[in-house]
Amino acid sequence: MDALETARAAYEAGMGGFVLKSHNYLTYPMTYALSQMYPGLGIYGSISLNSPVGGINPEAVETAARLGTKVVFMPTISARFHLSKPSSGKSLYILDESEKLTDDTLDVIDIVQANDMVLASGYISPLETIKLFGAAKNHGVKKMIATHPEELLEDQLKDLTTLGVYMEYSFLSCMPLTAKISPVALSAQILKAGIERSVVTTAFGQPVNPPPSEGMRMAIAALLDSGMSPENISRLVKDNPSELLS
Repeated sequence: MDALETARAAYEAGMGGFVLKSHNYLTYPMTYALSQMYPGLGIYGSISLNSPVGGINPEAVETAARLGTKVVFMPTISARFHLSKPSSGKSLYILDESEKLTDDTLDVIDIVQANDMVLASGYISPLETIKLFGAAKNHGVKKMIATHPEELLEDQLKDLTTLGVYMEYSFLSCMPLTAKISPVALSAQILKAGIERSVVTTAFGQPVNPPPSEGMRMAIAALLDSGMSPENISRLVKDNPSELLS
């Protein structure tokens, strides 16, 4: 579904807000317009550092920050770790030949810090994720999210939560076409990471799935059915995301 349909459904469902994400373009101009159409609904822009925006592109992030973008995703669909067969050398890796963060990556971290943005790991590897957030913490970044934390080893997850990184658990992983994990197993993963450092999102928006607002209702119902308390669920879907986006 498109951004207009997503916003309308969220508004009608009484949601507090959402982050609009695209793998291909900066979403802030769209979220600004939608915010005028649906006052009171928090709609936050993001940028994903994939090939269409120039990859790890500090200039693109600087422009996004000036506009008011809230979330910076490291490479997603262009990430080397995500691509089973990197094509034409276009896959993106945030480390250099010495396995240190590239200068452009460090510049992006500094822009995120200077503008109080949220830094999200995208689809990069566990090694890249550990190095990214270690440097981000040292550079003063306060809002960090590890996406797809199921790829992390238990000790890596503990190291990241110690740094103050939030774990993002997506309900899309529980849907039939993906079926990576059951709601009960998802609940167990969240409890292992810690409610205080976890968020639950839908990652919906695909034509085959319901609107993200309905996906959130489904996620809440599934977590309740798994035995998670309403208080913990409220923390995951409302309180923690609000703190990150404040």
